Amino acid sequence: MKGLRWWALVLALALAAGGTTAAALRHTSATFDEIVLVAGGLRGLERGTWGLVTSQPPLMMYAYGAAASTASPALPPEKGEVWSVDRGWEYARTLFFRLGNDPVLVLDRARMVGVGLVVVLVLSAGLLAAWVAGPTAGGLAALMVAATPDVLAHGGVAYDDLPLALAFLLAVWALDVAVRRPTPARGAGAGVVVALALGVKLSALALLPVGVLLVAMEATTRRRDRGWWIDLGVSVVMGLLAAWATLMLLYRGDPTLTYFRLAFWRTVLHTEAGHPGAAYLLGHTSHTGWWYFYPVVFLFKTPAAFQVLLLVGAAALLGALRAKGDVPAMWRSAVRWRGRGPVVGALVFGAFLMASHLDIGFRYALPVLPLLAVLTAAGLARLWRRGRRERAVIAVLLGLQVVSVATAYPDLLAYTSVWAGGRDRAHRVLVDSSLDWGQGLLELRRFMKDEGVKRVRLSYFGSAIPAAYGIDYVPLPSFFRLEGGDTGGPPPRFTVISATTLHGLYLQGHDPFASYRSRTPYRVLGHTMLVYDDGTGASGAPGAADPGRPERSVPSGRDP
Repeated sequence: MKGLRWWALVLALALAAGGTTAAALRHTSATFDEIVLVAGGLRGLERGTWGLVTSQPPLMMYAYGAAASTASPALPPEKGEVWSVDRGWEYARTLFFRLGNDPVLVLDRARMVGVGLVVVLVLSAGLLAAWVAGPTAGGLAALMVAATPDVLAHGGVAYDDLPLALAFLLAVWALDVAVRRPTPARGAGAGVVVALALGVKLSALALLPVGVLLVAMEATTRRRDRGWWIDLGVSVVMGLLAAWATLMLLYRGDPTLTYFRLAFWRTVLHTEAGHPGAAYLLGHTSHTGWWYFYPVVFLFKTPAAFQVLLLVGAAALLGALRAKGDVPAMWRSAVRWRGRGPVVGALVFGAFLMASHLDIGFRYALPVLPLLAVLTAAGLARLWRRGRRERAVIAVLLGLQVVSVATAYPDLLAYTSVWAGGRDRAHRVLVDSSLDWGQGLLELRRFMKDEGVKRVRLSYFGSAIPAAYGIDYVPLPSFFRLEGGDTGGPPPRFTVISATTLHGLYLQGHDPFASYRSRTPYRVLGHTMLVYDDGTGASGAPGAADPGRPERSVPSGRDP
């Protein structure tokens, strides 16, 4: 009966997380990168041509494309057009916003895949934590993951960050099991799961050193176990063969994995060079980023209660480890502990992040969060068994984490913790996909309707075409050149500026909105779009469109 109650709790938490994600995505317009992945999947499934997106592996293109195809969208014509990888953004923008397709309907169908993956991720985190430290830890881990803002937010986006978090967790678990008791079946299973993770996103390459480190840890206790070494060798061979076969299937039967190798080298170059625009943190910009970007942003993008729980859980685990006695005994205990996989996975992936120059979005760190939740839950479970006072403290902290997420609904992509100094002012510490990923057009449309505003000045950071959402505007400098705007007539009263362009990022070295940063906005929509009241019909108002100012019309190397 106790086991049934545990399963019911974890399942209820998983379904609640999925329901929250599904409800929140209804308030989210097309985000920057997702339209290319969905468009590539739709085109590939309809026409058998998969060359539109080569910078990302194909697994999520298949899934999102299949789901979006149920909306029966019209695809851009192929005759007379040469749609290549260099025109991927143009193809996607045409499909979603120029052919009369309903962008909300098409994306909602694709995004439901992510909703399902949120449910699976919460269940998987609960199962892994239960395997590590028992059912109490499983329930605590499921709750922590279900109340993680970026899990809920990115589950509602048809991209590969949330799927990678799930695949990475499962692959770390599969590798650890295969190393502890190697058999051909376990080796093959681990190879399949690792290949699927690589089929989601090539950040999963971090699994290679994870596997090596797990083998090295196990080997310290198996030096003279000849049978284990032989079994390990067979398991590794089976894993490599299974991984190759799985990748070959994912890449449509190509035994040489041509597109996989191309994506690999693009990922390496992209990680080393970073994005074409400057990184932004705490009001400063840098073209090379900062090694401490992700540890600092972790404070802003996870609830303070989650952070306290992490410290408490870590202290409990360290205390239990110190109780084992001397250093050799502590090492043997750590190596044998079932939580070693999440420890190694989180450390390796974190090290990859800190060594990279992709300091534009906390979404890249998403695979670390469920692993941290599992480890934290393992420590908290030890305290939970001590007595009522410990349980009360843990319950209060978990409640505060849930409240922190609830107060951010439905603007979960723009979630920031109390350390950011207020969510409407969070752009002072974070921008780009950590905060502003183009998701605010539905909120802008609602604002214009509520205020009786027919037209605004608009600077927008995103790949969507605002006119497709029924927004009339005078175009200002933006990442893409805004289409459909009208510069004639009297100037609108309101100027609306996305948080990212407000700070001059991606605007070809210009900083046209510097004067606005010292002004108090009239409203902040979804914590990402700042509305300034320039006065009705005020000619020459600050920030009026300058027809001579260049605007970016292509993404200049920004990979989807």
